[in-house]
Amino acid sequence: MTQFEIKDKPLALLIPGLDGTGLLYYRQVDGLAVRHRVLPWAFRPRASFVYDDLIEELGRATSGEKPGSIVVVGESFGGTIAMHYALTYPERISRLVLINTFARYRNRLRIRLACRLAPLLHFAWVRAIKDFITEQMLAREGVPLECRRRYYEIIQLVDRAAYQRRLELVRDVSLVERLQEIAIPTLVFASGRDKIVPSRREARLMASRIPNARLYEFPRAGHALLLTAGFSLADYL
Repeated sequence: MTQFEIKDKPLALLIPGLDGTGLLYYRQVDGLAVRHRVLPWAFRPRASFVYDDLIEELGRATSGEKPGSIVVVGESFGGTIAMHYALTYPERISRLVLINTFARYRNRLRIRLACRLAPLLHFAWVRAIKDFITEQMLAREGVPLECRRRYYEIIQLVDRAAYQRRLELVRDVSLVERLQEIAIPTLVFASGRDKIVPSRREARLMASRIPNARLYEFPRAGHALLLTAGFSLADYL
């Protein structure tokens, strides 16, 4: 493959969830790379930011792309960023992909509790409890053991202050009334066994409000759809 052919591929921008690292897209990169230049984004670690700061960061990184060429993928919290990006830079995007995400996080008690508990994550016992719960959830969702181990290696790199701030953005986000403004062709993915986000309910809402959206449901998958054996995002792009 020539250098020209590599540069001529459209960009797939992979926006991460709460952990803030695109490394968790690792199972999807090889498949996407056949037709795309793949950019698994990792946000700059910082304790104070708003959505506009994150969109500005992504905007600078993608400013040199051809108009209408970028495939923007957002998973979980990253889906809320992807929607903000689509509302800010619609002329840059060819397709928007939303995975197990939401326009507003409706379980208010859960997100408020998470925001309260996040500052305690520096305590080893709190981290141990969180990791135990996550391990049980990922195992029940059918995520292979080697993927679970890789997941834990990656999340050790997560900046705790930035993680706490992202939780606060989840608590405050509300994009329901703006969904009809997203005119870009959109794929919405939802897992039937998602214990973090009521994905099917939220996906159906988003697909009904975004004018040019197509919905895909995966009844047996959980929140970690990107790590689930047999799922390949490249099959849909």
